[in-house]
Amino acid sequence: MNDGIVVVGASLAGLRVAEALRAGGYRGRLRLVGDEQHLPYDRPPLSKQVLTGEWEAERSALTTPAQLAEAGIETVLGARALDVDTEAVTLADGRRLGYDRLVVATGAAARTWPGAAPGGRVHRLRTLGDSVRLRAALADGGPLVVVGGGFIGLEVAAAARGAGLDVTVVELASTLLEPVLGPAIGACFTRLHRAAGVRVLTGVPITSLRETADAVNVELADGTGLTAAHVVVGIGAKPNTDWLTGLGLDDAAGVPCDARGRAGDRVWALGDVARWEQPAYGDSVRHEHWTSAVDQAAVVAAAVLGREPARPPAPPYFWSVQYDVNFQLAGRPDLASSVEVLEAGEGGADRGTVFALTDAAGRRVAVAAFHHPRRFLRLRRELQEESASAPVRP
Repeated sequence: MNDGIVVVGASLAGLRVAEALRAGGYRGRLRLVGDEQHLPYDRPPLSKQVLTGEWEAERSALTTPAQLAEAGIETVLGARALDVDTEAVTLADGRRLGYDRLVVATGAAARTWPGAAPGGRVHRLRTLGDSVRLRAALADGGPLVVVGGGFIGLEVAAAARGAGLDVTVVELASTLLEPVLGPAIGACFTRLHRAAGVRVLTGVPITSLRETADAVNVELADGTGLTAAHVVVGIGAKPNTDWLTGLGLDDAAGVPCDARGRAGDRVWALGDVARWEQPAYGDSVRHEHWTSAVDQAAVVAAAVLGREPARPPAPPYFWSVQYDVNFQLAGRPDLASSVEVLEAGEGGADRGTVFALTDAAGRRVAVAAFHHPRRFLRLRRELQEESASAPVRP
């Protein structure tokens, strides 16, 4: 066999694993396949610097054609993977790419509102094209409604308020980010956005969302009606696994992998599409974090080459900048049953507040800081040390 390694997904995860394979001494054929025409780009700026216009879209690129050529990484762009079997990946244009080893890094797709017309006034934010289109929409002015009080939706809300738009956020839970962080931390974000002039509506479902030629009408279950020039839907993402039916890996919860990213015979997966075993926690989970993709790339490259990784992945880490607040989170908040304030903000303010999240057994599973980077750095280091030394859970 001499088809080499095929990495499907020209994302941060896909690029980094390809680079790590070359850095690890792999000299065979190496192809990077992506469904977009763009070279791999960085996603965090899409809801921040690119959306606000601080950066031009090109600045989000993670590599250049010259760098890829120098590394001997072939690119197959604008080519969606449609199917796969044990020998080859089939692309939407009919091409078949044979492989000796396959790495899956196809990420996740933003969920859309049922019936929303592509290219209309109802937006999602996942790709570079989405960000550029939404930036143009925000420049038109007019009221904006954000459906979903998660991180993407709130970063969009902050960007839109910074541009002077009238913004309303609609969240089904009782506080923003409550499903992810719990009500105590979520309340900090609710206060932050309300103080910035965002109308925050919580605890009420949307019953209808109707788009017209010049507006979008949003109806809530309590009878409230909202009229917006544009709507942004931020209600989560779905792993791109549909094309993996031929390998039996089309799991809606993410490609199931062992702790080193192995998903099957000669197949590995990483990044937003992959659900890795977590020996320290006794479960498996899918992380949509920038740092997780980078850490996993090093582990997968070592595994593909038959080596032990230099170090195991660190506890998941995430950050979000909204207005002038830098929020940081490390660990597994999904396992937490309680939240403790380790340090309160000065003068009763949320800024400077530091949290520890613990599970039912009293084990610290996550730490978070609402604009307190110095204290957070120490806590993140401690969490990593605790995770590395903890016994494997059954």
